[in-house]
Amino acid sequence: METKNAETVAVQALKKQRLDREFSWISREFNHFRTLADLDLENAPYKQAVDLGLVD
Repeated sequence: METKNAETVAVQALKKQRLDREFSWISREFNHFRTLADLDLENAPYKQAVDLGLVD
């Protein structure tokens, strides 16, 4: 029974570590979005142009 409990704790710790890593990536990837309008697909070409330095 102790072994099963230790395995469960180890698996849960690994899952938490992976989840924390995923949330960290998401927050880094999307930290430049300020509003829902930033996520709008109609704004995507404009945002791409701004990122490429084609528009001010």
